[in-house]
Amino acid sequence: FLVGLLLQSSPAFAHSCPLELYKIDRAIALKPPLSAEALKKVIALRDEGEKLHRQEKHGEAMLVVGSAKRILGID
Repeated sequence: FLVGLLLQSSPAFAHSCPLELYKIDRAIALKPPLSAEALKKVIALRDEGEKLHRQEKHGEAMLVVGSAKRILGID
């Protein structure tokens, strides 16, 4: 249900994606206390989120970016 809702409302998320990507970039720059493996996963998720954003799949992008943010422990 949630995925369907996000996909239907993806234009609302279109402008949120860059802000969320920025939050991840900023958190990475602050050298979070993560293992190398966890940091690699965060970067991969961040890059996938950006790719989905560029493909105008904003609902999917926000889900992927949200996973990266959870690993980083940020809002």
